[in-house]
Amino acid sequence: MNKREMVCYETDSTRIKGIVEKVFPPQTIKEVQQIVKNTKHDIVPRGSGTSLVGGCVPNNSIVIDLSKMNKVTNFLPLRKTVRVEGGITLKELNEKLNSVGFEFPIDPPNNGISTIGGLIARNASGDRSLRYGNARDWIEEIEFVNGKGELIKTSKADLTDVCGMEGITGIIVGATIKLAPLINRTASAFQTDSLDEILSIARKLRNEREVVILELFSPYVSKLLGLPQKYNLIIEFNSDRGKIKDWDYEKITKMRKNVFSKLYSEGYYNFEDPKFFFDKLKEFIIFLEENQIPYIGHLGVGVIHPFFKDKEKERREKVIEYIKKTKALPGKLGIGLTRKYFIDNFQAKIIQRIKTRYDPNLKFNIGKVIDIQGYNLPKKVKTNEAKILEEESKPLSGEEISAVDVLREMNICEEKKENIEKNPEEKMEDFIKEIEEKEKIEIEKSVTEEKGPTNLEIKQEDFKKNTENNENNELNFQEVKDKLKDYKETYGSELAEEKMHKVEEIAKNIPRDIIKKDIELGPLARKEKVKFDYNQIRDIMANKIDNTNKGKVTITDNFERKSSLSDEDKNLINKILGNRYKEDKKQDTGKKGNGDELI
Repeated sequence: MNKREMVCYETDSTRIKGIVEKVFPPQTIKEVQQIVKNTKHDIVPRGSGTSLVGGCVPNNSIVIDLSKMNKVTNFLPLRKTVRVEGGITLKELNEKLNSVGFEFPIDPPNNGISTIGGLIARNASGDRSLRYGNARDWIEEIEFVNGKGELIKTSKADLTDVCGMEGITGIIVGATIKLAPLINRTASAFQTDSLDEILSIARKLRNEREVVILELFSPYVSKLLGLPQKYNLIIEFNSDRGKIKDWDYEKITKMRKNVFSKLYSEGYYNFEDPKFFFDKLKEFIIFLEENQIPYIGHLGVGVIHPFFKDKEKERREKVIEYIKKTKALPGKLGIGLTRKYFIDNFQAKIIQRIKTRYDPNLKFNIGKVIDIQGYNLPKKVKTNEAKILEEESKPLSGEEISAVDVLREMNICEEKKENIEKNPEEKMEDFIKEIEEKEKIEIEKSVTEEKGPTNLEIKQEDFKKNTENNENNELNFQEVKDKLKDYKETYGSELAEEKMHKVEEIAKNIPRDIIKKDIELGPLARKEKVKFDYNQIRDIMANKIDNTNKGKVTITDNFERKSSLSDEDKNLINKILGNRYKEDKKQDTGKKGNGDELI
């Protein structure tokens, strides 16, 4: 690709300009893997470049353009799923699906030119998110290439490691997604001068199951769209409940979709994306109107988009401060480069941990979502294993830190933790344990020396030799015997305490349910194992009852009953559970049609 063509990849919808090193347009998964394995540069995955947060702006990066990977490889109408490659656009996909009566219902406000990979990467939620949720709710499986060039398929439990990470953990090359039946929708419009009235109606309608869109246009935006200069609320239904249908519905839908281009034509290129609880919406809307800031809102999910011109930096900063102060959540557009203020330190550490797991060499989308922080390695490394880890994870060209720094901070590799020099707190704990062990050994040694009869006789002999000239020899010897006795009792009790502590530690690790309440000294008493007749359980699950019971099931009095059962009801229950109800019914009805034979 020549330099003129590469200019197109320097920016996205944010108009933030970056620098492109090279551009690769792979057509297969293997080509993506080879690119990742054979480069040391920062890699930026790109679909249609519609990111509104700078998600695919390069920084001396290699750009991987996935737009040629746009195939539909496995459509299963009965299961309502389809497998697609990451580069197919939402418009292309829905054109194919609509022809057979299905749709992918996530609809971002860019007329369907987003790619499926981009939608998944930022966990997009479209205008109909009130009923259809986010992209993650419609994913069965994601295929992506990690930082080592390996192809990985995620399960549902691991979707969040890729979906919503905005390309910092891997390149999404394919996905299996769920589909919804194609619906003929209708709409209604409500106009008023009262904000309270709009919010009251929205509060009621957001709980209606048929309502999928509640989009509010401020008086200024309404005027730009050719509507009366009032609060205009567009309501879309998944039924024929709305008064706007057919061609008129298509017309009002097109008007909704063009709201961004209308605002762009007036110079409003910048906007924010906060999400509030419904009760906080009024306060934020009033704040915007007091500062003469145009906005649109998706009241069903609590997202408000305030718009700004390039020269209105102070207004924008004021709104951002308000968003930070109220701790609003990110809305529908992702984080990228421009909305990192939504991520606090705790969240950043979690994201950094996930990124390092899949991208240890830090190749993907550096600087997006979070700023990777570096930490120095310890000066002393004890084992060769730690040295190898350090050598393999040296910083690449253009990178300030290595992956091992991140691993050290996040404590991902617990097995490596013992090989790295311990911090002062860990050293102090080891020192205390060492002292306690020494004291314990000294106590045991003293008791061993003093408690044996042979040692006692030695003490007596030594005392006799030292007291041959003493007239009170017998009395002094008795004093020594008493001292030795005190010694044994003292140290013996300490040893007993040590043994008791050991017993208590062992007892802590024994499940309480296997120890009887009246347990005393002696071996631990265990409950007898309950024996299951698995053959009987299997027969019950397969609707088979032993012939010796003749299909009868006894109803005992061990169960609490809400009301007594008659003999007739008991017999009926026995017949049903014994699989004899079908035979009796055939005899009674004279073998009527299939409908009478089913239970």
